[in-house]
Amino acid sequence: MDLCNQFNVHGPSCLYVTGIDEAYSDDDITELFKVNGDIKKVVRVPNDPEQPRGRALIEYTAERTISRLDPMQLGTLPSPNDPAVTWCVKTVRELCQEELGRELAQKCLAELSSLAETSKAGFWEALQSELQSAQPQIELAPPQSPDTQLQASENPVAVSTNGSSADCDMQTNNDIANPVDAVTRNVPTTATRSPFLDEGTVNPPHVQKVIVEHFIRSDSTPSSYSQSRIRTFSGRLPKPNGEVDYDSWRTQVDLLLKDVSVSDSQKVRRILESLLSPAADIVKPLGTDATPQDYLTQLESAFGVVEDGEELFATFLGSNQNSGEKPSVYLSRLQTLLTKAVTRGGVSAVESGKYLLRQFCRGCWDQSLIIGLQLEHRKPNPPSFPELLLLLRTEEDRRAAKMDRMKKHLGSTKAAAHVHSVMSMPVFEPEAAPTTTKK
Repeated sequence: MDLCNQFNVHGPSCLYVTGIDEAYSDDDITELFKVNGDIKKVVRVPNDPEQPRGRALIEYTAERTISRLDPMQLGTLPSPNDPAVTWCVKTVRELCQEELGRELAQKCLAELSSLAETSKAGFWEALQSELQSAQPQIELAPPQSPDTQLQASENPVAVSTNGSSADCDMQTNNDIANPVDAVTRNVPTTATRSPFLDEGTVNPPHVQKVIVEHFIRSDSTPSSYSQSRIRTFSGRLPKPNGEVDYDSWRTQVDLLLKDVSVSDSQKVRRILESLLSPAADIVKPLGTDATPQDYLTQLESAFGVVEDGEELFATFLGSNQNSGEKPSVYLSRLQTLLTKAVTRGGVSAVESGKYLLRQFCRGCWDQSLIIGLQLEHRKPNPPSFPELLLLLRTEEDRRAAKMDRMKKHLGSTKAAAHVHSVMSMPVFEPEAAPTTTKK
């Protein structure tokens, strides 16, 4: 479309609105149309004598917003301030289709007109002949008025007051013998008894709009997360099977809030569908008119982390490796505690990697693992959590494979004894109290 190139807007993500009064500002238009999605800009098109007045181009940030518009929001709509004034809302794609159809129709009419000039028949005779050959089952008679159609339905055999029924039968027989003349005179023949069907009856505009929107939505590729379902959260302890904890649920909701193709009302609906009692009872007083942030604020006060950041950081510093716990599992547990401390402001995110490696070296009892990976020397430039976790899992897998080889070669008992003698930690006995000798 020329307007899109002229005003530098993206056509597939634009709405074309006409009839907007000059009293409406760009902010007013943005406030009215932002229910569909985030608006990038509003462009007011100057008036043109050959075009409708009050034209505007509304560009959304995402092209998916246009493809997901409700068909009821398009077409002729009343003005918000004056119901007597109507606005015409169309997508730029629909407008381009209308212009293309108009150009094709004008081209066909021009070719038919040139064909009529070279032949002996007139333009209308040539047009009726072409339409009759293209659609033999549809009559070419123009649409009649309601009164005329009512008379025709009540008296299907029209008898002239000055003539007899024989004249009517003779006229009907002549029409059957020469149906082309009957079509030219707009007289229906008995050979084709189908009633007159205009283009609006065969293909109504609202049906066309629904079909086009269906194909547009089918061709569009919406984001996979916007179609997925949020896992269920109730807030009950212990956590029931099939549910997630609050942190996992909150992560899914944060991703939903970042999806610009989903409206606020749909986000609220998705949040409510994922909640069960007692979490659902906490947000029930807010109603359905609240924003998604209001729901998150209410749930955060009930299920969010309430510990002080310094206390969480102290818990992190006091966490050591449990008996039978793998080093990689211990590192993941430390990362969870450190993340909570960072969220509550107990430690800065910039220094989190340094504290994670330092506490792992301090709380992990497998000293041979720390020495083998030279983790003590990497404290000035600590690796990230994914890199460190991959190092630990790789070393654990290498040791497990070596243990299997030892069992096959030495036997289970000797292999376990050998590993215990090599990798066991020394046991420090408490010093005995000095004894005094009596003389």
